[in-house]
Amino acid sequence: MDTTQSDPVLRDCRRHQLALRLMAHQARTQTITALTNLSRHQLAQLRQRCRIPEATRHRGPSPRSLSRFTHSPRARSEGAALAAFCRAYRVLPAQTKGGVVRQNRMTLEFGERLCATYEAYLACFPQSDVEIEELLSLVLGISENGEISLGCCPLCSGTVLIDHLARHGPSCTHCNGALVEGINTPGSNKPSNQKAAHRR
Repeated sequence: MDTTQSDPVLRDCRRHQLALRLMAHQARTQTITALTNLSRHQLAQLRQRCRIPEATRHRGPSPRSLSRFTHSPRARSEGAALAAFCRAYRVLPAQTKGGVVRQNRMTLEFGERLCATYEAYLACFPQSDVEIEELLSLVLGISENGEISLGCCPLCSGTVLIDHLARHGPSCTHCNGALVEGINTPGSNKPSNQKAAHRR
């Protein structure tokens, strides 16, 4: 049994620990408040107590656009890789169904798993410049199953990010690249030429 669920002191410690993790990842105040239920005043006191520089804070509205993960084949590949991490850390269910209310996702437990997912991803891909709030936007977008969703590549069965507003097919970037390379390889159209010659 998880005693932190029933012990308000331990749960409050978890809120502050999560807030510090989110601050370390430069999440905005409104995001930290939504995930920890700590007030802006409490967060300001925590920053002051832990001597967190104001210069490290991101200000302004949190990123909501999903174009960060849909504007190019490489971006869609990164989005699919992040989604795989999200499933492994139970930020996304194994089978995503649409219609999940955004507010219902913003819990302490969800915030902890989100941080774990982000930290694991950066450990594997340290050169990635994706922000934790962009990851949050991706998770919420997939959960709501509106503009984007997850699917499987019909050629390799790998996870793919499907942009419902785009014209490109659901196959992954690697398979698309292999198909294009095969089409452009000299001699790849020999069978069709032989058939044409046979008709003549």
